[in-house]
Amino acid sequence: MRRVTKPCARRRGSSQEIVVRHDAGSRSPKRTAAASDIALLGHGCGETLPSLRRIPTNYRLETNGERLYRFCLALVERNLADAKLWQKTGKVAVVFARTAIQKLIEGFSGSALEGKVDYCFEVRDDLGTGYWRGGALGEGKLMAAFELQACGYLKIGAALEALEEQERFLGAAFYFLLRRSLYRWIRIYDHTDAECYNEQLHEWMEQDEPESRDACEFPAVDEAIPEPIRTAKDWTYPSARRLLRRHLQGPLSVWIQKLLTLHRLSRLKGQVMRFEGEYDDPPVPSLLLVFRENDAIQACFDHESERYNETTNEPSCAVCFRPEVGEEFDAALRTMAIFLRVNIELAGLITLLDQEWEEKHAGQREHRTEPSLRAA
Repeated sequence: MRRVTKPCARRRGSSQEIVVRHDAGSRSPKRTAAASDIALLGHGCGETLPSLRRIPTNYRLETNGERLYRFCLALVERNLADAKLWQKTGKVAVVFARTAIQKLIEGFSGSALEGKVDYCFEVRDDLGTGYWRGGALGEGKLMAAFELQACGYLKIGAALEALEEQERFLGAAFYFLLRRSLYRWIRIYDHTDAECYNEQLHEWMEQDEPESRDACEFPAVDEAIPEPIRTAKDWTYPSARRLLRRHLQGPLSVWIQKLLTLHRLSRLKGQVMRFEGEYDDPPVPSLLLVFRENDAIQACFDHESERYNETTNEPSCAVCFRPEVGEEFDAALRTMAIFLRVNIELAGLITLLDQEWEEKHAGQREHRTEPSLRAA
């Protein structure tokens, strides 16, 4: 797993708080004298002023607090939180919502993603980052977003060779269906990204001075790509599925069944937000997909990842909704659930291919001491 270090804290619109305190014993000369210093010249007629002792001296004002309370109400209406949790969290709406969401995610995914891929989940009332920092989402709307903290890592070369031994191009079909299914929901870094980066390096080299060109080094991306994958470039979903299904009863059927489950999940539709100009760059890749440890694809990723934290990246997955509109709230829940389920199936596949097969058949796994994603 590759760790992403966030360079700075973010502003969360829904949790902004203004606390106004009134100190009853203040003796500042610039303020009105305390009531205890007032002496009456005569006895009253029996009527007294009301006591202020039970009036709170601390007040909490929340920016866009109405949206927050509507969100809390929507959680209760769908039995995702209850009155006991409200009492337990001190009747503080932000803490109530955060605790309810945390319990919901933990109950849904458990520890399935632990050590595989790490996300942070946030609910905000503005975009929060990018050129339009703090930009409004719309009247009464909230944004729920998963943001990457540490990307997954899958070394798949030895597994593809085992599949190719069963039938020619079976490994290529597996690789094609895996990467295309994941692209529907998460951004991944694979051999195609490494090829684009390699082409970019050559363009930069051509713009350098002639005496500097000999010092340029280029990763051998083509040599790192297995021959079946280089040969089979025109796969379609039906052809890849047909080939894989022929081996559902074979010795490697558990891999294929896991992949087909992930593929079916990826075809479900969700209401994912599309951003136009609010962020500098697309999301940071949630998965680094390589063929061998420290191959050319991984080398390209290590070089490109150094600039990821220099910009504001889009969330890995985000939805926009109004909590009081049932259809929008339910669509947001459905989208978040699909995103989590896709990542859970991916984590299971990483366990099967990387931790079980690769360590057994391709030598001991090497854990690098330095993270691939460094803080800018």
